[in-house]
Amino acid sequence: MIFQQLESALAQLQEARARYGFELEEMPDGKLVHVKAADGERYYVEVRDGEHAVRRGITRRPELVATYARKEYLRKALAVIDHDVRTLERAVRRYRRFDPEEVVGSLSSAYRDLPLDAFYHPLVDMVALSLDATDEQRIASHAQWGIQELEPSGYLSEGRTLRTSRGERMRSKAGVLIAETLYSYGIPFRYEQELQVGHMTFHPDFTFEGAGGKEFYLEFCGMMDDPAYVESHKRKRSAYEAAGIVEWRNIIYLYASGNDMDMMRVDSVVRTLVVPWL
Repeated sequence: MIFQQLESALAQLQEARARYGFELEEMPDGKLVHVKAADGERYYVEVRDGEHAVRRGITRRPELVATYARKEYLRKALAVIDHDVRTLERAVRRYRRFDPEEVVGSLSSAYRDLPLDAFYHPLVDMVALSLDATDEQRIASHAQWGIQELEPSGYLSEGRTLRTSRGERMRSKAGVLIAETLYSYGIPFRYEQELQVGHMTFHPDFTFEGAGGKEFYLEFCGMMDDPAYVESHKRKRSAYEAAGIVEWRNIIYLYASGNDMDMMRVDSVVRTLVVPWL
């Protein structure tokens, strides 16, 4: 999440620099000069005329005094913003995203046959990967959506034979494990909520309320080693895309073979894909 924050901060500063720069260009020529006189404060506008400086009094024109005060503020602010933009641009270029999977993948061949849980300790590593206050606020903003009373989905309900720690019925062990990860972050979701796509009805594994109230989805595709399953998935994905439900915009696909679950991968998807879309 740190990288996204860097990018967001950089974008905000770049926008502020553009606004301030445009406003500064529209300001009148000259600068404000302040003089303390025996009979009170005096303000002048000083404008260069060749090698000479020409002053005219504006003490009795407070709106003009404020305009030149604003001009000086903009000039100073832009200098600070320019510095921060350059600093963040360097940080973004040099930042190395911390991903436990990449760290494991970078180890020598002597370690490649070891199971992932030999490297990854959830209680310790989650401290390094924990969400910050901004992420927590983003998640909390969807709490109301998460507690809305909806008609329970009856989609193939007889197949929901497993329960999560909160008693929610799920169709598969993968669904339970994904749900438990979402619980751990406090992320509201709806399981197999009905979704109309053209003339077809689908039930995405997980539905979330995203930024601006727009919903997005997560589908676990656990049998990518089965050709028939893959063909079915392709048809479903094509239907989604025809309706504007597109990967990297409003749907996340989590792929696996033989329904194997890589909990490091699940956690990474939740942190780096689900949370930023909330």
